[in-house]
Amino acid sequence: MKGANISEIIRIASNVSVIFPLAVYLAKASYASKRIHIIGMLVIVSGVCDVVGMYLFRQSSATAALFNAYYVIMFALMFWFYYEVVFIKSRRLIIWIGLAVYLQSFILITLYVQSFFEYQTLLWVITGIIMIIFSIEYFLYLFSARPTVNLLNYTTMWINSGVMVYFGFNLFLFLITNYVFTHLDREASILLWSFHNVNNILKNILFGIGLSMHRKKIADFQ
Repeated sequence: MKGANISEIIRIASNVSVIFPLAVYLAKASYASKRIHIIGMLVIVSGVCDVVGMYLFRQSSATAALFNAYYVIMFALMFWFYYEVVFIKSRRLIIWIGLAVYLQSFILITLYVQSFFEYQTLLWVITGIIMIIFSIEYFLYLFSARPTVNLLNYTTMWINSGVMVYFGFNLFLFLITNYVFTHLDREASILLWSFHNVNNILKNILFGIGLSMHRKKIADFQ
């Protein structure tokens, strides 16, 4: 029971944590750049999915399709984001390879391995690997440019760190999620998923800090 209470507190904190980046985005929206609006859209989608997921969970309804839809949208928005901040200028081959791998994986996994109405954990893992590669490419691009401004002032550096933390720490969990949700009892699965919720809180904090660093225009990395 104690574990269940802790998991519930973490889950609520994860859902509430989206308020931080959302509030900052709305405060900056009037002069935000395209890349900031992309992250803002991701934050809004995340918040909506959290609310819908909580409702479905309490109704004991299936949440697989919701999770899958969220990660498809997340991939699309993060692909757009990384194209804008890195790959529009260089290394374009990497992002197109990433897109090709994702689309092929989505089709094959949906048709032959895990349907859209069950947890497509293999696709989540592939998404995570692609996002980690994009994140590493951004760091390489950032440091190779030898910026003279403090890196902690770069909006996209914080956003990229959030992506790395979220997918890096969740990669193994994504791999076992289908087993966790379909074979373990409800309390055990909730407890394990709390690890994801902690990582989601960290991601939202990093996103919020990054968005708060955004100014009208002070550097190319903004």
